[in-house]
Amino acid sequence: MRLFPSVSPSRWLSLLPQAGAISAGLLLWSVTPSPADAAELRQYRMREVQINTCQIDLQKDTLRTYWKDDQGKVFGKFSQLHTWLRDRNQHIVCATNAGIYDKQLQPLGMYVEQGRQLRRLNQRQNAYGNFYMQPNGVFMILDGQAKIVDTETLAADLPRWQQQARYATQSGPIMLQNRVINMRFDPDSINVATRNAVCTLNENQVILAIARNPITFYDFAVFLRDRLDCVDALYLDGNISRMSPSFDEDLGPAFGAIIAVIK
Repeated sequence: MRLFPSVSPSRWLSLLPQAGAISAGLLLWSVTPSPADAAELRQYRMREVQINTCQIDLQKDTLRTYWKDDQGKVFGKFSQLHTWLRDRNQHIVCATNAGIYDKQLQPLGMYVEQGRQLRRLNQRQNAYGNFYMQPNGVFMILDGQAKIVDTETLAADLPRWQQQARYATQSGPIMLQNRVINMRFDPDSINVATRNAVCTLNENQVILAIARNPITFYDFAVFLRDRLDCVDALYLDGNISRMSPSFDEDLGPAFGAIIAVIK
Protein backbone atom coordinates (compact mmCIF):
# COMPACT_ATOMS: atom_id res chain seq x y z
CA MET A 1 0.00 0.00 0.00
CA ARG A 2 1.36 3.44 -0.91
CA LEU A 3 2.17 5.98 1.73
CA PHE A 4 2.83 9.68 1.40
CA PRO A 5 5.11 9.82 -1.64
CA SER A 6 7.73 12.21 -0.28
CA VAL A 7 8.07 10.27 2.99
CA SER A 8 9.44 6.74 3.11
CA PRO A 9 7.35 4.08 4.91
CA SER A 10 9.85 3.84 7.77
CA ARG A 11 9.92 7.61 8.12
CA TRP A 12 6.10 7.78 8.06
CA LEU A 13 5.84 5.23 10.87
CA SER A 14 8.50 7.00 12.88
CA LEU A 15 6.38 10.14 12.89
CA LEU A 16 3.46 8.52 14.65
CA PRO A 17 4.95 8.23 18.16
CA GLN A 18 5.84 11.91 18.03
CA ALA A 19 2.19 12.85 18.38
CA GLY A 20 2.58 14.05 21.95
CA ALA A 21 2.17 17.74 21.33
CA ILE A 22 -1.56 17.92 22.02
CA SER A 23 -2.53 21.53 22.54
CA ALA A 24 -5.70 23.52 23.07
CA GLY A 25 -5.75 23.82 19.29
CA LEU A 26 -6.27 20.02 19.09
CA LEU A 27 -3.42 19.44 16.64
CA LEU A 28 -1.97 15.95 17.12
CA TRP A 29 0.68 15.75 14.45
CA SER A 30 1.50 17.04 11.02
CA VAL A 31 3.69 15.98 8.15
CA THR A 32 5.15 18.86 6.20
CA PRO A 33 6.11 17.60 2.75
CA SER A 34 9.19 18.53 0.83
CA PRO A 35 9.16 21.91 -0.98
CA ALA A 36 8.27 20.12 -4.22
CA ASP A 37 5.04 18.86 -2.63
CA ALA A 38 3.21 21.81 -1.11
CA ALA A 39 0.11 19.90 0.02
CA GLU A 40 0.29 19.38 3.78
CA LEU A 41 -1.15 16.43 5.70
CA ARG A 42 -2.30 16.94 9.28
CA GLN A 43 -4.16 15.02 11.94
CA TYR A 44 -6.39 16.52 14.63
CA ARG A 45 -8.55 15.27 17.45
CA MET A 46 -11.91 16.76 18.38
CA ARG A 47 -12.86 15.04 21.61
CA GLU A 48 -12.99 11.32 20.61
CA VAL A 49 -12.96 12.02 16.87
CA GLN A 50 -9.78 11.82 14.78
CA ILE A 51 -9.85 14.12 11.77
CA ASN A 52 -7.30 13.93 8.94
CA THR A 53 -6.77 16.79 6.52
CA CYS A 54 -4.84 17.65 3.40
CA GLN A 55 -4.33 21.37 2.81
CA ILE A 56 -3.75 22.42 -0.79
CA ASP A 57 -2.38 25.58 -2.35
CA LEU A 58 -3.66 25.85 -5.91
CA GLN A 59 -0.75 28.10 -6.84
CA LYS A 60 1.63 25.22 -6.08
CA ASP A 61 -0.41 22.02 -6.26
CA THR A 62 -2.28 20.22 -9.03
CA LEU A 63 -5.78 19.41 -7.81
CA ARG A 64 -8.28 17.63 -10.06
CA THR A 65 -11.02 15.02 -10.19
CA TYR A 66 -10.90 11.47 -11.56
CA TRP A 67 -13.74 9.10 -12.36
CA LYS A 68 -12.91 6.73 -15.25
CA ASP A 69 -9.78 5.59 -17.05
CA ASP A 70 -9.12 5.82 -20.80
CA GLN A 71 -11.23 2.70 -21.43
CA GLY A 72 -14.19 4.06 -19.50
CA LYS A 73 -13.66 1.89 -16.40
CA VAL A 74 -14.44 3.54 -13.07
CA PHE A 75 -11.33 3.75 -10.89
CA GLY A 76 -13.41 3.08 -7.78
CA LYS A 77 -10.42 2.73 -5.44
CA PHE A 78 -7.23 4.65 -4.80
CA SER A 79 -5.09 1.65 -5.75
CA GLN A 80 -6.53 1.65 -9.28
CA LEU A 81 -5.82 5.36 -9.66
CA HIS A 82 -2.32 4.88 -8.20
CA THR A 83 -1.55 2.27 -10.86
CA TRP A 84 -2.99 4.34 -13.71
CA LEU A 85 -1.04 7.42 -12.67
CA ARG A 86 2.20 5.48 -12.17
CA ASP A 87 2.09 4.42 -15.80
CA ARG A 88 2.05 8.14 -16.63
CA ASN A 89 4.93 9.03 -14.29
CA GLN A 90 2.61 10.67 -11.78
CA HIS A 91 1.52 9.86 -8.26
CA ILE A 92 -1.09 10.84 -5.67
CA VAL A 93 -0.02 13.23 -2.94
CA CYS A 94 -3.41 13.03 -1.23
CA ALA A 95 -6.93 12.10 -2.29
CA THR A 96 -10.47 11.43 -1.10
CA ASN A 97 -13.75 10.28 -2.60
CA ALA A 98 -15.43 13.16 -4.43
CA GLY A 99 -19.10 13.02 -3.54
CA ILE A 100 -22.27 10.97 -3.52
CA TYR A 101 -22.92 8.52 -6.39
CA ASP A 102 -25.55 6.06 -7.59
CA LYS A 103 -25.50 2.25 -7.79
CA GLN A 104 -23.58 2.38 -11.09
CA LEU A 105 -20.84 4.48 -9.41
CA GLN A 106 -21.97 7.53 -11.38
CA PRO A 107 -21.79 10.96 -9.69
CA LEU A 108 -25.30 11.83 -8.55
CA GLY A 109 -25.00 15.39 -9.83
CA MET A 110 -22.87 17.71 -11.92
CA TYR A 111 -19.42 16.36 -12.72
CA VAL A 112 -16.72 17.99 -14.87
CA GLU A 113 -13.28 16.74 -15.91
CA GLN A 114 -10.80 18.74 -17.97
CA GLY A 115 -13.52 21.20 -18.92
CA ARG A 116 -15.90 18.45 -20.15
CA GLN A 117 -19.23 18.11 -18.37
CA LEU A 118 -19.81 14.37 -17.92
CA ARG A 119 -22.85 14.60 -15.61
CA ARG A 120 -25.49 17.31 -15.54
CA LEU A 121 -26.43 19.58 -12.65
CA ASN A 122 -28.97 17.84 -10.40
CA GLN A 123 -31.58 20.42 -9.35
CA ARG A 124 -33.95 18.02 -7.61
CA GLN A 125 -34.75 19.03 -4.04
CA ASN A 126 -37.54 16.99 -2.49
CA ALA A 127 -35.85 13.61 -2.30
CA TYR A 128 -34.38 11.33 0.34
CA GLY A 129 -30.70 11.36 1.29
CA ASN A 130 -27.92 13.69 2.31
CA PHE A 131 -27.29 14.80 -1.28
CA TYR A 132 -30.71 16.47 -1.35
CA MET A 133 -30.46 18.23 2.00
CA GLN A 134 -30.66 21.91 1.12
CA PRO A 135 -28.74 23.80 0.15
CA ASN A 136 -26.51 21.42 -1.76
CA GLY A 137 -23.84 22.62 -4.14
CA VAL A 138 -20.83 22.14 -6.38
CA PHE A 139 -17.12 22.24 -5.64
CA MET A 140 -15.47 23.79 -8.69
CA ILE A 141 -11.88 24.29 -9.81
CA LEU A 142 -11.58 27.16 -12.24
CA ASP A 143 -8.30 28.49 -13.67
CA GLY A 144 -6.19 28.41 -10.51
CA GLN A 145 -9.14 29.07 -8.22
CA ALA A 146 -11.59 27.00 -6.20
CA LYS A 147 -15.18 27.79 -5.32
CA ILE A 148 -18.11 26.13 -3.59
CA VAL A 149 -21.33 27.35 -5.20
CA ASP A 150 -24.83 26.41 -4.07
CA THR A 151 -26.94 24.69 -6.70
CA GLU A 152 -29.56 27.44 -6.93
CA THR A 153 -26.93 30.14 -7.59
CA LEU A 154 -25.17 27.97 -10.13
CA ALA A 155 -28.40 27.08 -11.95
CA ALA A 156 -29.28 30.76 -12.31
CA ASP A 157 -26.18 31.34 -14.48
CA LEU A 158 -25.37 27.80 -15.57
CA PRO A 159 -23.82 28.52 -19.01
CA ARG A 160 -21.21 30.83 -17.45
CA TRP A 161 -20.24 28.35 -14.74
CA GLN A 162 -20.11 25.50 -17.24
CA GLN A 163 -17.77 27.49 -19.42
CA GLN A 164 -15.44 28.36 -16.54
CA ALA A 165 -15.30 25.03 -14.73
CA ARG A 166 -12.22 22.90 -15.35
CA TYR A 167 -13.19 20.32 -12.71
CA ALA A 168 -16.37 20.08 -10.64
CA THR A 169 -18.30 17.69 -8.44
CA GLN A 170 -21.78 18.20 -6.99
CA SER A 171 -22.70 16.90 -3.57
CA GLY A 172 -24.63 17.92 -0.50
CA PRO A 173 -25.39 19.34 1.83
CA ILE A 174 -23.33 22.53 1.92
CA MET A 175 -21.94 22.66 5.45
CA LEU A 176 -20.69 26.25 5.53
CA GLN A 177 -21.57 29.31 3.48
CA ASN A 178 -19.46 32.34 4.25
CA ARG A 179 -18.66 30.75 7.64
CA VAL A 180 -22.36 30.26 8.49
CA ILE A 181 -23.31 26.70 9.49
CA ASN A 182 -26.18 25.11 7.55
CA MET A 183 -29.32 25.97 9.52
CA ARG A 184 -30.64 22.42 9.04
CA PHE A 185 -27.84 20.99 11.19
CA ASP A 186 -29.02 20.18 14.73
CA PRO A 187 -26.47 20.80 17.52
CA ASP A 188 -28.21 18.08 19.55
CA SER A 189 -28.42 15.51 16.76
CA ILE A 190 -27.55 11.89 17.51
CA ASN A 191 -27.03 11.12 13.80
CA VAL A 192 -23.33 10.32 13.67
CA ALA A 193 -21.25 8.85 10.84
CA THR A 194 -17.80 8.87 9.34
CA ARG A 195 -17.86 11.90 7.04
CA ASN A 196 -15.62 13.73 4.59
CA ALA A 197 -15.77 17.21 3.14
CA VAL A 198 -13.99 19.73 0.98
CA CYS A 199 -13.66 23.32 2.14
CA THR A 200 -12.13 26.57 0.93
CA LEU A 201 -10.21 29.11 2.98
CA ASN A 202 -9.96 31.49 0.04
CA GLU A 203 -9.75 31.21 -3.75
CA ASN A 204 -6.38 29.46 -3.63
CA GLN A 205 -6.48 27.39 -0.42
CA VAL A 206 -8.47 24.15 -0.28
CA ILE A 207 -8.71 21.52 2.45
CA LEU A 208 -9.83 17.91 2.08
CA ALA A 209 -10.98 16.61 5.49
CA ILE A 210 -12.22 13.29 6.81
CA ALA A 211 -13.58 12.48 10.27
CA ARG A 212 -12.40 8.92 10.76
CA ASN A 213 -14.76 8.36 13.70
CA PRO A 214 -18.51 9.03 13.75
CA ILE A 215 -19.42 12.71 14.06
CA THR A 216 -22.55 14.82 13.55
CA PHE A 217 -22.95 17.26 10.69
CA TYR A 218 -23.03 20.14 13.16
CA ASP A 219 -19.87 19.20 15.05
CA PHE A 220 -17.98 18.58 11.81
CA ALA A 221 -19.06 21.99 10.50
CA VAL A 222 -17.94 23.66 13.75
CA PHE A 223 -14.55 21.98 13.44
CA LEU A 224 -14.12 23.05 9.81
CA ARG A 225 -15.03 26.64 10.64
CA ASP A 226 -13.41 27.18 14.02
CA ARG A 227 -10.32 24.98 13.84
CA LEU A 228 -9.48 24.97 10.13
CA ASP A 229 -10.81 28.49 9.39
CA CYS A 230 -12.89 27.30 6.45
CA VAL A 231 -15.18 29.86 4.83
CA ASP A 232 -17.24 27.53 2.62
CA ALA A 233 -17.53 23.75 2.98
CA LEU A 234 -19.30 20.97 1.07
CA TYR A 235 -20.13 17.54 2.46
CA LEU A 236 -18.85 14.74 0.23
CA ASP A 237 -20.06 11.44 1.71
CA GLY A 238 -20.47 9.31 4.80
CA ASN A 239 -19.55 5.85 6.02
CA ILE A 240 -17.81 4.76 2.80
CA SER A 241 -15.46 7.75 2.93
CA ARG A 242 -11.70 7.26 2.91
CA MET A 243 -8.57 9.31 2.36
CA SER A 244 -5.20 8.51 0.82
CA PRO A 245 -2.59 8.13 2.17
CA SER A 246 -3.73 5.89 5.02
CA PHE A 247 -3.20 2.28 6.03
CA ASP A 248 -6.84 1.40 5.29
CA GLU A 249 -7.35 3.49 2.16
CA ASP A 250 -8.52 0.61 -0.03
CA LEU A 251 -10.75 -1.16 2.49
CA GLY A 252 -14.47 -1.08 1.87
CA PRO A 253 -16.59 -0.79 -1.27
CA ALA A 254 -15.67 0.98 -4.47
CA PHE A 255 -16.89 4.56 -4.80
CA GLY A 256 -17.50 7.00 -7.64
CA ALA A 257 -15.23 9.93 -8.43
CA ILE A 258 -12.04 10.95 -6.63
CA ILE A 259 -10.56 14.35 -5.78
CA ALA A 260 -6.76 14.11 -5.84
CA VAL A 261 -3.63 16.18 -5.60
CA ILE A 262 -1.16 14.74 -8.08
CA LYS A 263 2.50 15.25 -8.83
